[in-house]
Amino acid sequence: MRRITRQRWIKTGIVALGFLVVFATTYTANRQYIRSNTDLVPVAVAAQRIGPFMPLKKGSAILAQRPRSVVPAQAVATPGLLWEEGRQYYAGELGFGEGDIIRMDRVVDEESAGPGNLAALPEQNRILVAVNTNLVKSCANLVGPGVLVDAVAVIRSSSPGVPDKVISPAENPGLAGLLVVDKKNAESAVPAEKGREAVPAVITLAVDRSQVELVKSIVEYNEKGSIYLLPIGFKSDVYFKSLAGK
Repeated sequence: MRRITRQRWIKTGIVALGFLVVFATTYTANRQYIRSNTDLVPVAVAAQRIGPFMPLKKGSAILAQRPRSVVPAQAVATPGLLWEEGRQYYAGELGFGEGDIIRMDRVVDEESAGPGNLAALPEQNRILVAVNTNLVKSCANLVGPGVLVDAVAVIRSSSPGVPDKVISPAENPGLAGLLVVDKKNAESAVPAEKGREAVPAVITLAVDRSQVELVKSIVEYNEKGSIYLLPIGFKSDVYFKSLAGK
């Protein structure tokens, strides 16, 4: 009788011990799951609304606490990473609302910012001006994004016996060292590989906004005559930005 009773107690003890192990394991796992999803973690959030393709600069984002469960893998842990690495970042096409978590899959850099490059123009104090030119006579495909050029304008004379007027950097110093940032064909499309459409016709130059007289001169030369572009140098960073935008 005692033996039977002892066996029953042993079985009961084993069952109770198994129950306690299962209960403790489940309880611990649940607590860890709840903690992992409700713990607050630091993350960068938008300090105010950031419009599409607007530059991210100091003050655009602040550090805030958010539940771990709502923090995506692409979240930025430190706001300073957005402006302290020597690169300019911009909001993507969706932008950010105030308090939104800044995430890298909704951020673009300056090489692929698209309209963001236009948003940065005021800070660079630059203006873009388009020039109609004959690139066959302007060193053909040597003129493109990133190329520094001297411009020479030819104003055709309307009077017999009067020579054409040629304006170079010697006559207008502002025509020296202009930066090419884009080129398109006559239909404002990216030049094709072959055929007539491969001949670029429109060149976009970046000019300092304070050079109002230079901009007026370029527009006047473009209207009254022809402008030829002579390469004098190259800026690789502008070239690679243009490739990223295609």
